[in-house]
Amino acid sequence: MKRFFALALGAALAAVSASLCLAAEPTKGDVTSNGIVDAEDSAYALQYTLVGDKFGLDAVQKWAADVNGIEGVDADDAANILQKALLSTFEFKDNSPYNSGEPEMKKYEKPDVEVPVVDTSDGVVVTTFSQFKDEIAKGGKIYVKGTLECSEQLKLKGTGAEVIGLVNEDGTGACLDFAKLRDSRTASGSGGTGMVITGTGYNFTNIIVQNAGDCGIRINAATGGECTFTNCVFRYNNNSGISVTNGGHDNKFINCDSYRNGDIVQKSGADADGYSVKLGAGKGNYFYNCRAWENSDDGWDSYLKSGDSAIPDITYIECLAWHNGNAETFTGEYDYENHYPLDKNLLYVQAILEQDPDFEAKYNAREITEWPKVTMEMLGTTNNYSSLYKNWGGNPNGFKFGSAYSYNTEYRYIENCIAFDHYGNSGKPVQYRAKGFDQNCGDNDETSQSGPKLIHYDMKNILAFNNVENVQMSRMTADSINGVVWSFDNCMPPEVDPHYALGGYPDQPSEGMTITVPDNRDELVKKVYDYREMIYDYVYNDMIPGEHLCDVFPKDK
Repeated sequence: MKRFFALALGAALAAVSASLCLAAEPTKGDVTSNGIVDAEDSAYALQYTLVGDKFGLDAVQKWAADVNGIEGVDADDAANILQKALLSTFEFKDNSPYNSGEPEMKKYEKPDVEVPVVDTSDGVVVTTFSQFKDEIAKGGKIYVKGTLECSEQLKLKGTGAEVIGLVNEDGTGACLDFAKLRDSRTASGSGGTGMVITGTGYNFTNIIVQNAGDCGIRINAATGGECTFTNCVFRYNNNSGISVTNGGHDNKFINCDSYRNGDIVQKSGADADGYSVKLGAGKGNYFYNCRAWENSDDGWDSYLKSGDSAIPDITYIECLAWHNGNAETFTGEYDYENHYPLDKNLLYVQAILEQDPDFEAKYNAREITEWPKVTMEMLGTTNNYSSLYKNWGGNPNGFKFGSAYSYNTEYRYIENCIAFDHYGNSGKPVQYRAKGFDQNCGDNDETSQSGPKLIHYDMKNILAFNNVENVQMSRMTADSINGVVWSFDNCMPPEVDPHYALGGYPDQPSEGMTITVPDNRDELVKKVYDYREMIYDYVYNDMIPGEHLCDVFPKDK
């Protein structure tokens, strides 16, 4: 039965015992790593519950001490280990969410927001897709009210329009839903993209873009650019939420969220990023206070293939990336195991509900003992549970700055950015090396000590935690590094492999980068997770988060 292992919390603060030696294979209950389960293991687990990381268990030992399937090491773990020591035939019981039967489930609390009164006399209010299609072809100012069911791809050329979503009376956001276009198609491809922009000056504010059969929006060609997206959400699209390619330039993304975009039927997650600025994207693409999370591929991706033009520069300020690239998100298992409500927007969950209409009731009652294995069908293709995991191609990384074909003329500016909870996929060792901040450029051979210094950057303040490798930027060139570079709690792969069992990979900082562990790391983690839950409260109530900064870095003096 598939389950998540708890993310390991950090390196040891003190050596437990100089005499300890690691067993060849880590096993549950063997906290001392000496190859047997005995009373000393139970004592170690109990002591850890009393004093926490001060006791000094490393990542493997904490994994071994957590025998009951419930996140963290507790007194129940210690009691079970002692029982095993006294009776070798005793079997550790899995009390994970699959088996616990616990009715408790987290709720998405609807934020209390005031619905603004907007004077729309300077534009046109549209309530249907037909009206929207006609008006955006004319340009001018367009106010979108409600959810528009979009049955065609919009090709936006020439000089742009201004599109503003009106907040509904219940606080929910205006929405462009491309499910009708997606479901009318018999094959995947760029024809399923919701909007293709080859013109300039299109501005979108307070708009949700969802359910496209390819990217939500694609800004394509050197003629495409100088667009601004403010307070927008891109979600549940069958490729990247936003794609900027082939010369698309000078686009600004402000206070935007791109989440749960996944091409899981056609490509088993291999290509759907939150924000895709790659394949020869042009200059001046800028992100401020944007969030990329739980997409099937990277949070941000700047991939180039051989022959593509360089991506001159990208700016990331006050941006966050978390938990991208995991198959479990898109089957619904991640939500179940973490006690979140059922996400019925996921294609796999929709296939489950079609097969078993009572599944939601079982889910809510915590009665799932084995995850349903169903087949999805979309865009002329099918995929099923076992094939999805076997062929999963999503990359579990946060900020991906380049590729093997990046140029040393490229530049990135990074300020006050956070990457966390990227930890790979079960059964995919090549993806275990999930990264928070990922150079993805130059000579990526692990055995090589050399490689070109590609992509220049300036950095001011980053925070990375609970990624298998928090920072990999050794083959990038730092023009300046200011403020703090915080990194801690590298996590283990989702299934402990002895080759990776020391709790993640060490950071690979670029020359001149000093990485530190802050004294208040627990406070920082809580603040970041509280921020994440606040974002969930907005988007899962179909509301637009807008500008909310995760204020964790030191202030300039």
